[in-house]
Amino acid sequence: MLGDETARRCAPGAEDSEGGATNNQQLTATSEERHSVSDLVSKYGEPLGESQKRGRSESGDLAPAGKRGARGEPSGGLGRSPSATGNKNLREHLDAAIDGLENRIMASLSRDLHEFRETLSAEIARLNDRVRDLERHVEERDGVISDLTDELHQSRTEVAALQTRVEDAEMNSRLPCLVLSGSAMAPRHAPRLAPPLRGQPAPAAIDQSQPSATAAPAGAGQGQTEPAAPADHRDREEREDVTALVVNTLNKNMPGLNLAESDIDRAHRLPGPNNRVIVRFVRSGEGSVRDRVMSRRLELRGKELFVSESLTKLRSLIFRSLLAAKRDKKIYTVYSRGGHVYYKDKQYGVGKRVNSVSGLRELGVAVLER
Repeated sequence: MLGDETARRCAPGAEDSEGGATNNQQLTATSEERHSVSDLVSKYGEPLGESQKRGRSESGDLAPAGKRGARGEPSGGLGRSPSATGNKNLREHLDAAIDGLENRIMASLSRDLHEFRETLSAEIARLNDRVRDLERHVEERDGVISDLTDELHQSRTEVAALQTRVEDAEMNSRLPCLVLSGSAMAPRHAPRLAPPLRGQPAPAAIDQSQPSATAAPAGAGQGQTEPAAPADHRDREEREDVTALVVNTLNKNMPGLNLAESDIDRAHRLPGPNNRVIVRFVRSGEGSVRDRVMSRRLELRGKELFVSESLTKLRSLIFRSLLAAKRDKKIYTVYSRGGHVYYKDKQYGVGKRVNSVSGLRELGVAVLER
């Protein structure tokens, strides 16, 4: 057997014949496979008839007669080839796969869209509830604010009315009072006693048998006495007789007034410059000494004595602001009557009353600091 195989290999004709047969078989199989794939592609993608597809090659030319015969002729009576049937099944499978994929995608999208719609609807409903709660809360707060605003307005009205009543009550209590100022009301202390001269007897000794204001209280121990007040303390305790000063000064500068100390309830000095003294008369009104002093105050020009009414803090501020406007020549004059402040724009004008700071601002008068 080895000899026969060796002889066959050595024989050139035998080797060529065997190799040629093998090559022919491979070419035939490759050609048939190529034709079947070509037919599949052409049948799936081109709208040509079956007879036209079978009559053309891959390049588009007419196929040889032998190849056409290899695919089967009508004379064989077999119809379509197995490759055509497989292509049809493949297309059906592809269409079915695409339809299934589309159905699954649409189902997934529908499910996701439904879930999104449900979530969005729930969120919108929650937001609507929250908005309604906020609106109800705001409405309640608006009602509370409205009630508080009304109460505040009412309180302000009541406070303004109370302030007016307090102002009027204070002014009524000040009506019997007048303020005197100027150098004529400078303090006048009683002269001090001079020490005794030499050769004059000393003051009589105090009788020890009589109780004195400086004696020790009952029940005190022996030798315990109340210490005497120092000299500077006695000087500070010296009081000025302001009532007598007012009576003498007014009777001196207003002849015929006939003012007596019994016409004055009390009088005392006010802190500050210009020697101010406030005097409260026993009574006020028409025909009273207080009104006669007030009506004759113009007689005091050039006598370093000034008489004015005792005004409240508010009306004193109004008076001083109008007085500053008078110095700036914005108004002609300013005066007070019965605790009210008046001003005149011109010399023979009509007096106009001002009772509030807002009235000053309406006149364009600068309000002084309180």
